[in-house]
Amino acid sequence: MTIFQFSLRQYLLLGIGLSLILLSVSLSWIGTFSEAVFEDHSVAWHQLTISPGETAYVSSLNDSTLVLRSSSHFDARLTLFTRENDGARPGDLVRDLCGRDSCTYVPLDDVRLNGAIADYASTAPLRFVLMHPANSGIWLEYKGPPQGFSAFDSIIDAIMSQLYEQPTPDLSG
Repeated sequence: MTIFQFSLRQYLLLGIGLSLILLSVSLSWIGTFSEAVFEDHSVAWHQLTISPGETAYVSSLNDSTLVLRSSSHFDARLTLFTRENDGARPGDLVRDLCGRDSCTYVPLDDVRLNGAIADYASTAPLRFVLMHPANSGIWLEYKGPPQGFSAFDSIIDAIMSQLYEQPTPDLSG
């Protein structure tokens, strides 16, 4: 005597029920991401509103990082991330990086940001820029071709003006 004899219709209903359960679990995760993205493609992240505009798009978003990619340079990205204040400065970190790698260290010429540039000379030039706004737990990192950095100028300007309006953003999420 077989206990588990079900009709095709019962198996079909069981499959639909399980599918709905899995869908309800996955929708909560999808909803978390979509709540932070507004109609105009702006993103809310750590009390900042970042509008990528036409020059960039959001490729990754979570509590500790936000990654923007350039629309015109596929390998250019700007990453915003949180980091506790451990006394490290971008210039020191990039100088150490250039000491290990074959890159050229250049201080960033922007009075609003403590930053540094590492330029790698190779067949495909690569630029690494590390920036830290004063009195903020938010850091910015650009990685990509040197000419792609300008695609993020307006985004960096908007971030800086928001950080000056609110000197201590909440980093708890």
